[in-house]
Amino acid sequence: MKAELISTVFLSEKRKSALLMLMDGPATVDEIKDSLTGTTSAIMAQVKILLEQGLIEQKEDGYRLTHIGKIIMKKIKPLVEALDVVQENKGYWDSRNLGCIPEYLLDRIGELGEILVHEPDLNHLFEPPSQLLKSLHQTTNVYTFYSYFCPTCPYNYAELSNKNVNFHLLLTQPVYDRLKDEYTDQYNAMMESENAHLYICNNDTLKLGALSITDDMMLIAFFNKEGIFDHKKVLSFEESARQWGKDLFLHYKEKSEKVK
Repeated sequence: MKAELISTVFLSEKRKSALLMLMDGPATVDEIKDSLTGTTSAIMAQVKILLEQGLIEQKEDGYRLTHIGKIIMKKIKPLVEALDVVQENKGYWDSRNLGCIPEYLLDRIGELGEILVHEPDLNHLFEPPSQLLKSLHQTTNVYTFYSYFCPTCPYNYAELSNKNVNFHLLLTQPVYDRLKDEYTDQYNAMMESENAHLYICNNDTLKLGALSITDDMMLIAFFNKEGIFDHKKVLSFEESARQWGKDLFLHYKEKSEKVK
C-alpha cells in the first residue's frame, strides 16, 4: 500500500499538481482543469485515481483533500519543492559547498522556489547582478552579508544611508577593516545614519560568500567545493525565498558583534 500511494503522487505530474493545488483549499472541477494541462478526459482520469486512493473527496460541486490526503501532502510538499529547486540546476548545486547552511534551513531549501543562477561575464565579474542594483534603488529594507570585498558595496550602502533606507550589513573582520580604512567617506556616511546597522562576524564560522535580501528579491552566493568563489549567484524573487534568506541572515547575526 505504501508503494501504491507513493506511485499515486509521484508517477503523474497531473496528480501531483492537483494535490498541491488542493492544499490551498477546495477547488471546483473547472478550477482543476484550468490549472492543469491536458484534455478534460485525461485530467478527470487522474482525479478518479486520487478519489480511489482516498487522497481527495468530492463535496457538492468540488474536490478537497481528505484527512489522509492532508497528512501525506504536508510531508510530501517540502520534498517536491526541494526536488524542483535542485533538479532544474543540479550541476550548480552539486558543485556548491552547502556547509554554511544550518540543517534546519537545508530542510527548507524548497522555499527558494524558482531560482535564477547568475554567472557574470568577465567584464562584470566583480559587480553585483543588475537585478540586485535595481532592487537596492527602490527597497526600504536590506539585509546583506559579505565574506569578500565587493568594490561597489561602500558606494551602494553609503547611498542607502543618505536615502535613510533601513539596512543591516554584516561583514567579516577583514572586509570591515578594508571598508573602514580605505572608504572613509562611505564608512562615515553609514556610521552617521540612524538606519544603518553594521556587524562583524567571526571568520571561523563562515563558509558563505554573500547574502542579500531586499523587499523583492534574495541573492545568495556559495563557495564551490574546492573553496573557490567563482562569482555564481542564486537569485529568487519569491516571498518564501526572502523569508528563508532572512532566517539565514539572523543565524549569522547571532554569531556576530554589533558595531553600531
